[in-house]
Amino acid sequence: MDEKLKEQYREVLEGYLLQNDEGALYNASKLSKELIKSNTGPEEIVATHFEVLKELMDGFHGEEALIALDNASIVLLELMMSYSVAYREYIAMNEKLYAKERELNEFLELFLGILSHDLKSPLITIMGFNELISQVCENVGDYQDKIRLNAEKMQELIRDARTYSKVRAIEPEFERIDLASMLSGIVSYIEPRAQEKEITVKKNYNPELKYEVNGTQFLKHAFLNILDNAIKYSPSSTTVDISIADQGKEWKVCIKDQGVGIPDAAKQKIFERFVRVSREDIKGSGIGLAITKTAVLQNKGRIWVEDNPEGGGAVFCIALPKWK
Repeated sequence: MDEKLKEQYREVLEGYLLQNDEGALYNASKLSKELIKSNTGPEEIVATHFEVLKELMDGFHGEEALIALDNASIVLLELMMSYSVAYREYIAMNEKLYAKERELNEFLELFLGILSHDLKSPLITIMGFNELISQVCENVGDYQDKIRLNAEKMQELIRDARTYSKVRAIEPEFERIDLASMLSGIVSYIEPRAQEKEITVKKNYNPELKYEVNGTQFLKHAFLNILDNAIKYSPSSTTVDISIADQGKEWKVCIKDQGVGIPDAAKQKIFERFVRVSREDIKGSGIGLAITKTAVLQNKGRIWVEDNPEGGGAVFCIALPKWK
């Protein structure tokens, strides 16, 4: 990577690490196009990232260093995923470079696989020693919680980034899917989390009927993310309602919660990467709804969010073409 682009990346990474500047993620996305134009390869980007990060990490210690590493991974993932999208657009202009696109997709999967594998052991070690801290030190409960939450956030970020990469890169295979059966399976899986908060999940559709669509394997991720968020953001002893409506050529699935709701200004932005409605007591990677939107679009559907007119909260709706 040439010195000018390297300096630009340093400014992006420094802005996010030291100032928590959300605009740095947007600048990372813009920088990806410049890297494409300069023929900078993924290997050079990763090497430069760790070179610059090593310099910026000087002076960080303990929990501060853990948080800095977490934030640095967010910047790199944003850059690499934007790079992937920009590269595919470039490839579309020249069919002869199809093989290079495939190499990039394989590299991104390898890159995320390495992140997942190489970070797994140190994260397990961090969690293990975190549990031992209380046995040798007093009054460390708050610090333990922060370490645990940040380690869990890193694990979730890596897992969701791999899913997001697969949704965008893999050529989708469609099959006949019954929405009622899929949703019932998701509800069974997520029921224990709901019970912990005494949340009732209501299925307002007839499980005996067929609500069939021509869908992909990632459609399940879309509904799982929305249901998981509905339970996360809902107060205890409330209700999450799932309905399926016949809209002529489409099935409209709506998931209604009684949580804090989504401000009008955020109703579109929440489907972008690394954007989430701020809640200090709720942790997440910020990629979940981006995965959801990508999967829905992949299935030729639509997704949007409305206000819940009955007691507040949000209503996430997905419309999908019926099976023909």
